[in-house]
Amino acid sequence: MTRPTTLAGALVVTGILAAAPVAAAADQTVQAVDGSAANGFQNSWSPSAVTIRAGETVTWSFTGATVPHNVASTSSNWSFSSGEAAVGQGPASHPFAAPGTYTFVCQIHSEMSGAVTVNDAGGNPPPPPPPPPPSEQPFPNDASPLEGIEYGGLDRKRPKLRRVRMKGVRNGARVRFRVSERARVSLRVRVRGIPVKTKYVRAAKQRRTVTIRGLRAGRYHVVVRAVDPAGNRSRAVTRRVRFR
Repeated sequence: MTRPTTLAGALVVTGILAAAPVAAAADQTVQAVDGSAANGFQNSWSPSAVTIRAGETVTWSFTGATVPHNVASTSSNWSFSSGEAAVGQGPASHPFAAPGTYTFVCQIHSEMSGAVTVNDAGGNPPPPPPPPPPSEQPFPNDASPLEGIEYGGLDRKRPKLRRVRMKGVRNGARVRFRVSERARVSLRVRVRGIPVKTKYVRAAKQRRTVTIRGLRAGRYHVVVRAVDPAGNRSRAVTRRVRFR
């Protein structure tokens, strides 16, 4: 007599479970981690990559950090910044409404880069991002003798930066330079010795103009350095710039 009752109860429980909604993924927190002996003195995010669904929020936490950190967007599909890097600043949060891949970095420590992948409401991944513009794409390897020298460890000649000029423009600086060979050029903006912004560009053996935006009015030092495909680094060239 008890068997039908047990079966009926099981059916009721099964029906309740089937009707229960599927839990959505929770909002995510990314923690700033100072470099230490335990992690090879490498500043990092933990985790550096998170996945959420559209409508959810990511929070960057700086609790316990003893060196200045901040977070700022680096991909063109969003604009976000926690402000100037500082010790002990509060958390910074950003809701993501649209599926896509959103990259970010600490502007003081360029090795602290990460990405937020936003799936749609059903959990489906976003489509792949479009390819970068030609100026940011890697140089093609045409298997020429020069490539063999560059990548085979035979090239030990440093690239040279020439005619480095700086001019203040609205909310930023315009940098002009010429490099002796194709290279990846870094432009690091500093205030009182503290990095506040870094930009990387690809440059061939020709004059190049790069504009750095998103700066407040003031005085800055911009440090320019080139690294060729073999890893040879040019001497750093520092220029001062001021704008109102």
